[in-house]
Amino acid sequence: MKRELLYTILPSDEGMKVEHVLRSRLSLSAKAIRRAKFLDDGIMLDGVRAFTTHLVKTGQILTFNIENEEDKSENIIPVKGEVNIVYEDQDLLVINKGRNTPVHPSLGHFDDTLANYLTYYFEQKGENFVFRAVNRLDGNTSGLMIVAKTSHTHKVLGEQLHTNQFERTYEAVVCGVPSPLKGTIDAPIRRKEEMELIRIVSEDGQRAVTHYETVATYGKYSLVKLKLETGRTHQIRVHMAHIGCPVAGDFLYGEEEEGLINGHALHSKTLSFVHPVTREQMYFEADIPDDMKKIIHNSDIHNL
Repeated sequence: MKRELLYTILPSDEGMKVEHVLRSRLSLSAKAIRRAKFLDDGIMLDGVRAFTTHLVKTGQILTFNIENEEDKSENIIPVKGEVNIVYEDQDLLVINKGRNTPVHPSLGHFDDTLANYLTYYFEQKGENFVFRAVNRLDGNTSGLMIVAKTSHTHKVLGEQLHTNQFERTYEAVVCGVPSPLKGTIDAPIRRKEEMELIRIVSEDGQRAVTHYETVATYGKYSLVKLKLETGRTHQIRVHMAHIGCPVAGDFLYGEEEEGLINGHALHSKTLSFVHPVTREQMYFEADIPDDMKKIIHNSDIHNL
């Protein structure tokens, strides 16, 4: 898959080498630039092939063609499945992932993942595709996530991921009522010995910070908004369990309640980032799914 990037040389760029412009203005990696050198149309100034050592002049149009070294994800089997694409352009997709859909193939999930479904989607379009998830969600967590179409997009968004440019908010139905109703959980997390899947709060873990706000209570449940300052594995689930309010249906860190929900009641609700190519501010929102609404539908609401 090719992607052409265009950049107009500014007065402040005058006299720079092409490579410097590509690295500093377009955030291209050294690997991508090396690969483009061998393409006839890889790097051009005003439509003429250019060397990376060329000095640029104000007003020139610098063109860079991204061509991924991988044509497709060889080990991912294309499988027809439901994919809710909220937004798509030449560089990325924003997906509203369903609950109980793993992101990547793994033991026991070789052909029922988002990666399988997207590989099939692009195969039907006649396009090669390499699966590159930017932000990842647990299999049982629903909501918004980004998949990059090019290595350049993946790199730039990966650099944004834990900065103020990339913001995510979640909503969860939790057991009980958090106390205080609004606050910050600053508690380090690490993997539990001999149990790779499970994370625990521990002084010798990695720093983990979650901001939360209780929206309303519904009998023995509460609806909580959450914002991550860090991005540790299972962070929200571990932190909410740590303050005595595990996510509803989370058998790993709380209690599984038969018939309540098939998975755990956690949803990636909003997503905001700077587009890696256009530099446009992007914002997306996806309402909580029906299975979460069902938990609180017939309960007494106490707005806070």
